[in-house]
Amino acid sequence: MIALFVTFFSAVVLLFLGLNKKESNYSIFAAISLFVSAGLSWACSANLISFGLLESWVPANMMSFGKEQHLFSALLAFIVGLIILMFRKNEFVGNDQLGLMMFSLCGAYMMVSYQHLVMLFLGIEVLSIPLFVLAGASKTNLASNEASLKYFLMGAFSTGIFLLGTAFIYGGTGSLELEMMGIKPSFMHAMQGMPLPVLINAGIVLMSVGLLFKVAAAPFHFWAPDVYEGSPNRTTLFMATVVKIAAFVAFYRFLNTFAGIADAWKGWISILGAMTILWGNLAALNQSSVKRTLAFSSIAHAGYLVMFLLMADGTNTWILWFYGLAYALASVLVFSIANQLSVSTGKNDFSAFNGLAKRSPFVGVALVIGVLSMAGIPVSAGFNAKFYLFSFAWQHMPWLVGLGLLGSAISVGYYFKFFKHAFMQESEDASPVLDRGLLLLLSALILLLGAMPWAVLNGIF
Repeated sequence: MIALFVTFFSAVVLLFLGLNKKESNYSIFAAISLFVSAGLSWACSANLISFGLLESWVPANMMSFGKEQHLFSALLAFIVGLIILMFRKNEFVGNDQLGLMMFSLCGAYMMVSYQHLVMLFLGIEVLSIPLFVLAGASKTNLASNEASLKYFLMGAFSTGIFLLGTAFIYGGTGSLELEMMGIKPSFMHAMQGMPLPVLINAGIVLMSVGLLFKVAAAPFHFWAPDVYEGSPNRTTLFMATVVKIAAFVAFYRFLNTFAGIADAWKGWISILGAMTILWGNLAALNQSSVKRTLAFSSIAHAGYLVMFLLMADGTNTWILWFYGLAYALASVLVFSIANQLSVSTGKNDFSAFNGLAKRSPFVGVALVIGVLSMAGIPVSAGFNAKFYLFSFAWQHMPWLVGLGLLGSAISVGYYFKFFKHAFMQESEDASPVLDRGLLLLLSALILLLGAMPWAVLNGIF
């Protein structure tokens, strides 16, 4: 709750202070407010401080403010703070984009803390509506306008499906609260020979389809490559990290409610997970655009996280938190380098990376660390994240883990393109001007989480 409070009012202050001012003048303030939100949420999760008065304003059956909710809120605030820092030199007039990002983040907080499906719906809308605007923020770019329109249409379509599923769930269980929703189907499942009510089954399917749109899982991923490619780089990075993490947390909490009837949904969700892994990795092999390649990479990572949904028993949320952190750090690092190279060279394909290692060895090393983590190579945060995920998923769906390993092997093919152009190609372009301090911080965090993950996990969970 404290993260929602600080982020919302900081966004309001930013909007008023930034009238007719350059955004870069206030980016540091926005980042600091988000880091404060993250720090306060982490302190709440460790029981170092408490904001019981604020939390009492929300009915207990609407939102939950336990340890896990605070930790995911801290993670999301930290990621957005890093994104704003890495893109802080924008010369836009007005803080509307910063404010919209922070308002969207408030929706992500609601999605990870909801206890009632009405709050989940409100969280999805608060998250999505600012992104419709942010995707089309580059008004003179037709691709950006197309991205905004596609994201709006797909968002409206998926929301309609989600709401229809919510109505069916209410008809089948008589409640929209997570705790009450799980009682009836679990009881009926325990009674041998009684089939699952059609309303509940249809509701789970339709609500899952609505959430699968948000995480860009196959076959509901078709909007993602175009929207990711056409949106401004900062917005693309926000969608690839914050939106995906928040949606998976919300999805996991929803499916965990129906863990007693897991046989009704595990089969078809595991098939969609397999499709997502294979299609995301195979499609990425044929891309020449960096952003489109990273978009399909993001789809593949959504497929890996579908494995986590199949472990919906409420005991392994630390895996999702760690995977989200590792994936976000690598994404921020690689996207930031790609963005600066695109600005400095005017190229959007892999040729922008030509000769990067010779032009700027430090940036080349940072790129290697980020890409290896995204690929899941040992001694990186991404490797440990996949190791934990695959190890626990093996007990539930070993064949899907096998496909995940195959997908990880395929991904080396398109991740190697970064190295091919950075180390094996020549270029006469100028060296990119990047914030080396932040690159060093991100690289160090990725290596630390790769070498000593228990040091972080034991101190948090």
